[in-house]
Amino acid sequence: MAILKNSKIIIAVICFTLNIMTMLFLTGCLGNKYNVDYCGQKFHYTGAKDSYRAGRKVTLYYSLIATDTDYAFYLDGEPVNPKFDDQKGFIICFIMPEHDVTLECISKNSMPYVPKVKKGVMLVDYYTAVKAAVGADGYYELVLTTIADISKVQIDEYKENAAGEKICTSYTVPYSAAEKCMAIIESYDLSDWNNIRNPASVDGAVTVCKFFDGDTYVRVSTDSMPEYGIKVLDMIKEVLAGYLKDQYLIS
Repeated sequence: MAILKNSKIIIAVICFTLNIMTMLFLTGCLGNKYNVDYCGQKFHYTGAKDSYRAGRKVTLYYSLIATDTDYAFYLDGEPVNPKFDDQKGFIICFIMPEHDVTLECISKNSMPYVPKVKKGVMLVDYYTAVKAAVGADGYYELVLTTIADISKVQIDEYKENAAGEKICTSYTVPYSAAEKCMAIIESYDLSDWNNIRNPASVDGAVTVCKFFDGDTYVRVSTDSMPEYGIKVLDMIKEVLAGYLKDQYLIS
C-alpha cells in the first residue's frame, strides 16, 4: 500500500511539473505577441494577421501581382528576398522578433502612361456610395484634375453626409499623384475590365473609377470587375487620399 501511495505522489508531482513546464513554454518560449504594420496593404497578403508571437515563423503570400511591375519587399527597412510560386505569388518568410515590425512592399510600374493634357482636364475620378437609398448615407469622391502648372495637379475631395450636407476641399499636389494612379490603371489593365467574361460584382455599395486614357474616358465599377477589382480601386483611393495633407491644402 505504501508503494502504491508513493507512486500516486510521484505521478502527481510529475503531472504538476509538466503543467508548469507547459505554461512556461506557452508564455515564455513562444514569447509575447507583436504587431505587424503592412503600410496599408494588409489585404494584399493572404493569411496576414495583425500580430504574431515572438520567435514564430511567419509566412505570407503576396498574390496581387501585375504585369510590367517590379516588386521589392522590406522588413524594418531591410530587404527581404521572397520566393515565388506560380499559384501563390511571392512568398515572404521571417521570424517574428521581440518588437513591432513594418513590412513594406514597393511596386514600380516600368511602363506607366500619363497623358499630358491642357489645364482643367479630369484625369481620375474615384467615387463610392451606398446603392440602397441613394444619398441616404452620403458619398465620397476624389477628383484629380490638371492645372496650369504642369508640374502639379489638383485633387478635389467631395463628401456628403447623412444629413445631405456637401463639403468640398481642394489640394494642389505634385504630379506624381497622377503618375501613381496611371501606373495602377496600366498595371491592372482597367481599360479592359468592361470586356472580361464572368465579371464579379458587389452588393449594397458601388465604387466607380473614371479615367482619361489620352483619347477618351473609361468608366469601370464594382458592378463589373475582376475578382480582385475592389482591391485595385482601393489602391487608387489610397494614392489620392495620401496627398490630402495640410501642406497641399488650397486656402
